[in-house]
Amino acid sequence: IPMVVSSGMQSMETMRLVYKTVKQHNKNFAILQCTSAYPLEAEDVNLRVITEYQKEFPDIPIGYSGHESGISISVAAVALGAKVIERHITLDKKAKGSDHEASLVHSELAELVRSIRLVERALGNGIKQMLPCEKACHDKLGKSVVAKVKIPKGTVLTLDMLAVKVAEPMGVPAEDIFQLVGKAVTEEVEEDESLLSEVVDSYRKKAKS
Repeated sequence: IPMVVSSGMQSMETMRLVYKTVKQHNKNFAILQCTSAYPLEAEDVNLRVITEYQKEFPDIPIGYSGHESGISISVAAVALGAKVIERHITLDKKAKGSDHEASLVHSELAELVRSIRLVERALGNGIKQMLPCEKACHDKLGKSVVAKVKIPKGTVLTLDMLAVKVAEPMGVPAEDIFQLVGKAVTEEVEEDESLLSEVVDSYRKKAKS
């Protein structure tokens, strides 16, 4: 049976022992960061322990057991990689007992689930690249090389003739500006005009190689 082990009132040394002990009997368990106070103040949450648990116990899910007011901190725990969220639920926050004040009513629980699912979608895969949804913005705002001054036909380009700006139409990509130095333009280029690849002698051939 899967186990969920909360870690309120414990030290890292104790949790290392807990991990070793539980694992001898059940490899299917999770450890949750927890501070046992009701309600829990933000400065006592210590969400960074989640990251430390991930380092210490990389082979098991790490989660968060929260007793704070509201849902923001629990959502932040998911952004840090928490795989299990445990919160107390109540029908009346004013009911007798310390748990009730630190618990969620049903509408907060629904919002917590919705927010967690949203964060899960937003976490992505960690690969930094231009995404298809960015193409329209890139087409409009992407930077390219333009002529800093009027460049006559046949001129051999130097760096001080070139600038990088948002231009239309988009010309040679900004990151290729140094590849243009030493190449001649086959047509006249006006000041602030995009430097198109077809007017730079040998640019396309060498860029591909």
